Amino acid sequence: MKRAKYLLWVAIIGGWTVVWGQTYESVPATMPPAPSAPGGSTYGIQDPYAMPADTSRPLFDTPASACPAASCPTGSCPTNSCPTSSTRLFQNFGVDFTWITPKSGVKQMGLFRIDTSGDIAFPVFGSTERPLMLEPRFAINWWNGPKSDWSDMASSTFDASLGLRWMPQLQLNCFSTALEFDLFFSVGLYSDFKKVSSHSFRFPSWAYVSLDLTKTIKAKIGVWYLDRVRYKIFPSGGVVWSPNNQWEFQILFPNPRVTYRPVGGGLRDLSLYARGEYGGGSWTVDHVYGGDFRTDYNDYRIMFGFDWSNRYKATGYFELGIAFARELYFDDPRGAQKLDAGFMLETGFRF
Repeated sequence: MKRAKYLLWVAIIGGWTVVWGQTYESVPATMPPAPSAPGGSTYGIQDPYAMPADTSRPLFDTPASACPAASCPTGSCPTNSCPTSSTRLFQNFGVDFTWITPKSGVKQMGLFRIDTSGDIAFPVFGSTERPLMLEPRFAINWWNGPKSDWSDMASSTFDASLGLRWMPQLQLNCFSTALEFDLFFSVGLYSDFKKVSSHSFRFPSWAYVSLDLTKTIKAKIGVWYLDRVRYKIFPSGGVVWSPNNQWEFQILFPNPRVTYRPVGGGLRDLSLYARGEYGGGSWTVDHVYGGDFRTDYNDYRIMFGFDWSNRYKATGYFELGIAFARELYFDDPRGAQKLDAGFMLETGFRF
C-alpha cells in the first residue's frame, strides 16, 4: 500500500511538471525586444524599427503555409505567424542602464540613466496575434556638468510616460504578403520636477509601414515625431536585408544595425551586433541663468555589443561605444552648447 501511494505521488508530480513545462513554453512573447528611440535604450519599448518575425516571403509569390495545417482551420494560415494558444498579458518588463563618461567641465557632461518599462497586451477585434500594447515607462537621468557660467543642466531629470502601440496588418489582393503597420502614440511628463509647466508634456510618437520586397529584403518607411526643441519631426526608414539565418543588415535612418548570430555558440540565441543611434531627450529645466524652459540633450552613438535570450523568454544585452556630436540645446537665445565626445556603456534585461 505504501509503495502504491509513493508511485501515485511520483506520477502526479511528474505529470504536473511535464504539463507545466509545456504550458509555459507555449506562451510566446507577442512583441520582440528592440532598439531604442531617442532617450530610450536598446531594449526599451520605444521602437520604430521592430522587425516582424517573417521576412522570408517574396512580394509577388504565393506563400506556403507558415505553420502546420492542423493548426489552421482551413489548412493555411492567413497571417505571417502561426496562431498561439494564449498571449501573455505582461511582456518585456525590465530595466536598462546607460552610462556616459562622468567628466565635468565647460564642454564635458556625464550621464547615468535608469530606465524601467514594459508592455501590457490587450487583444483588439478578437485577435491575440497583434494586440494593442499599453506601454508604461519611468526613467531617471543623473547629470554631471557642464561647468559654465552661462550654460547649466539640472542634476537630475525624469521621464514618466504612457504609450499605446498597435502593429496591424493589411492584406491587399495584389500582394502575397501583407502591409505591416507600426503605430505608436505616447504622452509623457519630462521635467526636473522643480517646476512643471505645459511645456513639460511631450508626445513622442511614430507611424511606419513595411512590406516584403523579396525573400530576403523588407522595406520600411515612416515618420518619427520627436517633439524636441532642436528637431520636431524625423522622416525615417530604409530596408532590412536578411541574406541568411546568421546575418541581418538593418539599413535604416537614423538607427542602423548589423547583427550576426553565431552557429553552435555556448549561449542560447546569442547575437553580436554593431549599431548607430540618434540619442538624447528633452526636459523642462529650472536653469540658474534664464529660469525654467525646455532643454534638449542630443547626441549620436556608435555601439558594439551582444544580446541573448533563454527558453523562458528572458533577454539581456551588454554594449560599449562612443557618444559624439553631443550638445545641450536651449529653448532661448543661447542656442546650443557643444559637448565633448564620451565613452558609453549600456546594459539591461527584460522578461
